[in-house]
Amino acid sequence: MRSIFGLGDLFVLITVVMWASSFTVIKSAYDEFTPLAFAAVRFVVASLGMLTLLAILRRPLAVARADLLRAAIVGVFHVGLYQIFFSVGLQHTTASNSVLIISVSPVITALLVWFTRAEPITWRQWAGIGLALAGVFILVQAGSGPAGGHLKGDLITLLAAGSYAVTPVLVLPLLRRYATVTVMAIGMLFGTIVLLVAALPELARQTWDVTPVAWLQLGYAAIGAGTLGYLFWYEGIGRIGPTRVAAYSYLIPALGVLVAVAVLHETFTPAHVVGAIVAMIGVGLARWPTSHSARPEGKTVVMGE
Repeated sequence: MRSIFGLGDLFVLITVVMWASSFTVIKSAYDEFTPLAFAAVRFVVASLGMLTLLAILRRPLAVARADLLRAAIVGVFHVGLYQIFFSVGLQHTTASNSVLIISVSPVITALLVWFTRAEPITWRQWAGIGLALAGVFILVQAGSGPAGGHLKGDLITLLAAGSYAVTPVLVLPLLRRYATVTVMAIGMLFGTIVLLVAALPELARQTWDVTPVAWLQLGYAAIGAGTLGYLFWYEGIGRIGPTRVAAYSYLIPALGVLVAVAVLHETFTPAHVVGAIVAMIGVGLARWPTSHSARPEGKTVVMGE
């Protein structure tokens, strides 16, 4: 019998804490870093960490030539476009709204999978999609008033969720043939190049005379929530299985909001609570497993910062 709570659970729980808290850490770092400059340096460091991880695990940094373009496109969406929209969006909204809006990306993925005819959607999942989108609408409305003014940031963050949602659709064929860390490393390298190009203006005007706390925040986001987060997450999958691991992902938005409210003293009104609950119920229903799952055994793709 599997233990109620073992080493695999601990690895995953540590990752959940790092990913959930990273929204607050990154938002706080914007006091000294411009958003895209922070993201660019973060993923240069994270890419080096991923290459180091590849060497430690003795995995090749190579895929077949026919798969290289797909791996590159995965990186463009998963790292490049996602980080551009996420970083700019977070600058103009709260960490609470950001983590909740990003968490509905599986709903957008379900729609993309249905649109590409890769997998049917059940009536329960349709209900979940409707609830999740309604929850996001409530969240956006709650933060778009005179006291909030987060509409711009929320909409840009929604674009980030859409960019992230493309990843599972594109990456599944690669995960059937290659190790996850190999696919992630190649994608991260291509995505980081896109991110660096987009960040050039901010990198040029960024002052690098920042406090040690800001550098620690950058290191935490790059190595902690980045390289180590993915290492612990997939180690957890190997130890306790993807279904049990996926259940932990539902803790990320709730914990992310709690950290943001406690550390950044963000306002979280009753309307935000209603929107969050409706959205999370919707995500839960939309991710309800079907008998025609297109996900490869032993693999799962979830939100991670």
